Formats: sequence, structure tokens, C-alpha cells
Amino acid sequence: MRVLITGATGFIGSALCDELLRKKYQVNYLTMSTDELIETSDSRSFLWNPSKNEIDLNCLKGVDAIVNLAGYTINCHWSVSNKKQILESRINCSNTLYTALQSIEHQVKYIISASAIAIYPSSVSAIYTEKDELYGNDFLAEVCKDWEAANIRFESLGIKTAIARLGLVLSKDHGVLHELAKVVKMGMGANLGIGKQWMSWIYYKDVVHGIEHLLQKQIPGIFNFVSPNSMQQDQFLKILANELNKPLWLPNIPKIIIKVGLGERSTLVLSSQHVKPDKLIATKYQFLFPTLAVTLKDIYQH
Repeated sequence: MRVLITGATGFIGSALCDELLRKKYQVNYLTMSTDELIETSDSRSFLWNPSKNEIDLNCLKGVDAIVNLAGYTINCHWSVSNKKQILESRINCSNTLYTALQSIEHQVKYIISASAIAIYPSSVSAIYTEKDELYGNDFLAEVCKDWEAANIRFESLGIKTAIARLGLVLSKDHGVLHELAKVVKMGMGANLGIGKQWMSWIYYKDVVHGIEHLLQKQIPGIFNFVSPNSMQQDQFLKILANELNKPLWLPNIPKIIIKVGLGERSTLVLSSQHVKPDKLIATKYQFLFPTLAVTLKDIYQH
């Protein structure tokens, strides 16, 4: 199978490329940099510029499936210009792919596009599955809604379409775990706000294997990419501190202080989504790292 990947030079995209190549897929990927153009026996890169709706149509030759992961990082100051880039980078990438697929004959039968569980409303009591059609109204939820709407359109081209709603992706060197571990290692770990907000997390290795699983199954629809064992923040920090052999002794940091420090971006640590991966499990996907304890051992003891 030949797969075209957008966002292939990012953290998840690069790990996915490595895994697909290891499993003998052929991989095309898109880049905006001529310095990243390569060609080997099983992988090849092509130029595109989504902000201008420009793409090398040769990238679609022989491609059976697409994994669309591209988008500007949300781990930045949420200025007006950055918020605009966060949204438009995602919509522009999807629009550019859609226009390209409309314009030529191709053999693409399946596409997986990223989204996030931030689409669900923040709640400490609700439990969300793929069947729920409840949506939040904050900035990230609005981004996800627009992003998914842009991607669902691929169905109109006769392409089976899957949406991967990613939870908090754990990695030693990226994202929320990286930031929390830095503080805990200094002995400064503390619950943020009430500490009872739900953290629906997933190890990046399960993101990669889950995407490859769907490429094989080619099942359309929405999939929550989260571990079956979500937990509240105070539990998460307790297990992390135990793994790092550090105490948790500081009192909770009040919500108001976090909001003053982070502004609107405080939703990244204060929002609560308790999410279940029912549909992914129904496809017979078996999580490699279903619990946080097993995940942290793989991260910190290897």
C-alpha cells in the first residue's frame, strides 16, 4: 500500500512514517521545504504550499490512502495572529487536498484526518463516546468543528473518511507529559485548579499503531484516539510523581492564577473531557499501552 502523509515531519507524522516503512508500506509525504525533498526506493517527498492552495499533483500517483495530520501547533501564545494560523493551517491543508483530489484521476480509497477530543464540552461528570454529538464552544472546540467539516467533505468524492480525535498524546519529549514531568522532576508538581479534571490520554505509540490498524481495516467514521483508562489529573500526577520518585507536596494552584498566567490558553490544562475509545475497540484494536503505569515505564525505564 502507498500512503500519502501530511504533517510527516512533525512528531506524530515522523513516527508514523518510520512505522509504515518498517512494515513495508510505500510512503509519499508533503513538505514546504526544498531542503526536505528526498527520494528512496520506498519513500518520496513532494512540495506543497497549502496557504496558496499549491501542491505537486504527482504526490497522488499510486496512492491508496492518505493520512492528514498537518496543522500549526497549538503550543504557542494564542495571539490573534496565531489563533488565525492554528485554524487556517488546518483548513487550508484539507482544502488543498480536496481540490487536488477533485482535479485528477486517482486511486485513493481511504483518508484518515486528525482532530481532537477538545471538540467535546468540558465536564467533570460527562463521559463521551463517538456516538455523542455534543460540542464545546471555546476556541479549540470551534477549530475542531471547522476542521472536521473540511475533512468530512472527502466522502463526497467517494473516499471512505475517518476522523481521529486525538486525546492528550504522551511522549517523553513532547506535549503535556513533557511539560508536567519537567515540573515534577524539580519537586514543584501540583494539581492545576481543582485537580479533578479528566485527562483522556494516549501514548504516541498507540496513535501510530492505531492509524496503521485503520489503514488496514479502512473503516470510516469518527474514532476517539484515547486510552481506555482515562484518569483525573490528581491521579495522573500521583502516578507520574511515583514513577519519577518525586513528592507531590504543594497545594493546588488556583484556577484564577492559571488563567492570569495563560489567558485563554488555560483551557489546555483546566478543561476536562472524559472520553472512551468505544469505536476503536470495536474494530478489534488492542492497545499496546492501555494503562498509564505501563506507559510511563516504557517511557522512563527504556
